[in-house]
Amino acid sequence: MAVLATEAPEESPFTELTGHLTPHHYGWAPHWEIGGIDLSPTNAVVNIWLAALLCVAIFWIAARKRALVPQGIQNVVEVLVDFVKVNIVYSVMNTKDGRNWFPFIGTVFFFIFFMNAVGLVPYIGFTPTANIFVTATMALMVYLLAVAIGMARNGPLKFWVKTLVPPDVPKVMLPLMIPIEIISQLARPLSLAVRLFANMLADHLMLLVFAGFIFLAAGSAAIFGILPISVAFMVIFTAFALFVAFIQAVIFAFLTTIYINDALHPGH
Repeated sequence: MAVLATEAPEESPFTELTGHLTPHHYGWAPHWEIGGIDLSPTNAVVNIWLAALLCVAIFWIAARKRALVPQGIQNVVEVLVDFVKVNIVYSVMNTKDGRNWFPFIGTVFFFIFFMNAVGLVPYIGFTPTANIFVTATMALMVYLLAVAIGMARNGPLKFWVKTLVPPDVPKVMLPLMIPIEIISQLARPLSLAVRLFANMLADHLMLLVFAGFIFLAAGSAAIFGILPISVAFMVIFTAFALFVAFIQAVIFAFLTTIYINDALHPGH
């Protein structure tokens, strides 16, 4: 995925904090360059790999010793899988479409959730979904996939006619309605990308603000009053950020389901 890569800043408490928001190269990462283009993995790319690895590892652990009465991590995974299946996929799609598309949408949910949450782990650093390039790439891929399957199932002409021409609209209104529908289609990947990016960035900004108070008060008597307050707020906002990470994964997966279902049944 395309990410903005910058060189690692100078070591200092504040550059360490802003490293949670700024894509940069790790010192230990290999340097890859092809045709003068720097392809070295940044913290965003590494954490995308980590999120994917966590998805595979957790499902492998949960499925390794399956029990009729699930316990531990198997129980947690099954609860989340059932949540995605019932409350996201089958709440939008019919049974046949839901059965076909649940594996993909479930994967999207868990991958987004782990990308959202991985930046909350101390020393991990960067949340990939706090980078607009990452969220825009995923949103565009989801939208183009929906368009592709819509055209494959309905035929290109029928798909676009049903998508851009609302049913039961008087013909005299079509010159107005068709441009509105085109704008609506263009706004789908944009809104999907910006919503996820903005929420994850705002969460980490709030955490960094409270962490910054500690460094600002360091070396002064005010540290004894600011430290417990800042730590308390950081704990509260970390729990809230984890909740937001879950909610944003739900929203992204839910909108993905809607876009695919609209493409499968345009005009409904």
